[in-house]
Amino acid sequence: MVSRRSFLTAAGATATAAALSPFSPLSPFTRGATAAGVSLPVSLENNSGSDTVYAYISGSDSSGWPVFVSADGTVNRLPNPSSTVTPIADYSIPLGASGSAATKVTLTDYVIGGRVWFSVGQKIQFFVNPGSPPGLVQPGFVSSDPNWQTHWTFCEFTYNSANLYANISYVDMVTLPVSMASTGSAGNQSVSPLPNGALASIASGLKSQHASDGAPWDQLVATDSSGAVLRVLAPSHSPVDFGGYWDDYLDQVWSHYAGTTLTVNGQGSIGSYSGTVQGDAIVFSGLNDDGVPFTKPSAADIFGCASGPLYNSGPDARGAVAARLAAALNRSTLLVSGGNNQPDGVTPAQYYQNATTNHYARLVHQYASIGYAFPYDDVGPTGAAPVDGHLQDPAPTSWTIALGSGAGGGTTGGGGGETTSAYSTIQAESYAAQSGTGTETCSDSGGGSDVGWISAGDWLKYASVDFGSSSPNQFTARLASGAGSGVSGAIQVRLDSTTGTKIAEIDFANNGGWQSWQTVPANIVAPATGVHDVYLVFAGSSSDFVNVNWFAFTH
Repeated sequence: MVSRRSFLTAAGATATAAALSPFSPLSPFTRGATAAGVSLPVSLENNSGSDTVYAYISGSDSSGWPVFVSADGTVNRLPNPSSTVTPIADYSIPLGASGSAATKVTLTDYVIGGRVWFSVGQKIQFFVNPGSPPGLVQPGFVSSDPNWQTHWTFCEFTYNSANLYANISYVDMVTLPVSMASTGSAGNQSVSPLPNGALASIASGLKSQHASDGAPWDQLVATDSSGAVLRVLAPSHSPVDFGGYWDDYLDQVWSHYAGTTLTVNGQGSIGSYSGTVQGDAIVFSGLNDDGVPFTKPSAADIFGCASGPLYNSGPDARGAVAARLAAALNRSTLLVSGGNNQPDGVTPAQYYQNATTNHYARLVHQYASIGYAFPYDDVGPTGAAPVDGHLQDPAPTSWTIALGSGAGGGTTGGGGGETTSAYSTIQAESYAAQSGTGTETCSDSGGGSDVGWISAGDWLKYASVDFGSSSPNQFTARLASGAGSGVSGAIQVRLDSTTGTKIAEIDFANNGGWQSWQTVPANIVAPATGVHDVYLVFAGSSSDFVNVNWFAFTH
C-alpha cells in the first residue's frame, strides 16, 4: 500500500517535484485505457460567497523546474534569482464574482507535483530561492509569514503522460473548502468539499480538547484580525511544542509489548514482521531497520510521521513498518483489542478512542467525509475503503476546481435537495463520487455504460437515496466478471460513508466474462429508512473482480 500523502514538502520550505510524485499512484486502468494528451481544459469556479477571489496553478515541468501557469495557459518557468527569498511575478488568475461563470484555462503541457491555489480578498505572495533548480517558497504556517492573514487554500495534482491525479488533503491544515470534478475515460468523477460549518466545528472541538487535557490543541486555530477562523493547522505545524504529550501512552505501549508480540503487516509484497520490546526499542525479527531502531518517538515524530524512529526510508520493509506504526500511534490503537496485529486486527471504530490520541485527526474525520488528516492516513485493514478525496483519469477531457461547493455545475449529483428513490433502478455510472473505478460501454440489455476496473478499496457513492418510511428487504445488483481463477471479492452496501452501517453484501467471482451479466440478490441485514448517501464499497481481491451495471432495492 503506497501512501498518498501530500505531494509537496511543507509550505514555506523550498520544494521541487520529481517526474512523478511517489505518492501519486499510476493509473489502475489497464483494459484498453489510453494515455493523457497534453491538452486539458481546466475550469476555475468561485462559489465562495466572495466576489474577490484569485487562483494560481503551480508545479514543476518534466525536468523538475518550478513553473506557474498563466491565465492564457502559458507555462512560465521561474527565473533563478541571485538572492534568497525573491518575489516572483504575479501569476494570479482573477475569478469572476461568486456564482458567475467559470474562468477557463487550458493546460498545454504537463505539470508535475502541482497545486491549484485560491485566495480570498487579497493575493498570495510567492517567493523563490536560488538553486538548480530554484525552489518555490510557498505560503507557510507561522504567524511571521507574509500570507498569514490571507485566507488561502489549495488542492494537489499531477498531470503527466500516465494520468491526471488530483486530491484534497488535510495533512497540513483545514481551511476554505475546495471541490473538484472531472470527465474522461474514467467517467464522471467528483470530490466533495468540506461540509458547511466543519471548519468552525473542528476549531471549537480543538479548543474544548485543550480545556480538557491542557495540551496546546487551541494553538492550532488561526484567526484573522476580527477573530474569525482562518484555518486550523495540523499538529505537525503547531506553533507550540506538544512536549511530552505522548509519554504516558508510549510507556504503556512499551511495557505491554515487552511481554506481548506485535505483528505488523507491511501489506502488498512486503509481508509481515513480528517483534517485542528489547531494551528501549521494538525489535522486529528479520527486519533491517537501516540503523534507525524503533525507539520511543517524540510528539513531533508521531504527528509528522517522517522523523526519528518513524523515519520512512522509502519503499522497503522498514518504511512500510514505520508507516503502520505511525498510523497506529496517531490513532492510539496499539493497546486496543486486536492492536497487536497492525493494521488488520483493528477496525476504524476503534480509532482515536484513547484519551491520548491525535485529536486533530479525530475531529477531521468526525466532520469531513473525505481527506487524509496525517501522512499515513491511508493505512488500514487489508481491503478497507480509502479515506482520501481524489480523482484519477488516464485520459481526462476536463477538470473543474471550485472554491466552495458544486464543482462542475452539478456533476456531484444529488444536490439542491433532489433525492433518488431507492426502489428505482439506479445506474452504476450515475454515481456522485467514486474512487478507483472506470466506466465502459455496456453490452447488457439497454446498453449504456457500466462501471468496471473494480478491486478492493474502490467505492461508489450515490447521493440522497430515499428509502421512505419502511426498510427494504432485498438489494439486487446486475453484475458481471471475467476475473481470473481464485479472484473474488465483496460488494458491500453501506450508508452515509465508506465505513458506515453495512446493510447488504454480495460475494462475487468469475461468471463467464466481463459482459456476462447476471442479476444477483442479497438480503438486507440492517434496516434503512429515510434519506441516505449509499456507498458501494468493494473488498477482497486486489485485482479487478467485478463490473456493475445497475442496482435496486425492493420491499
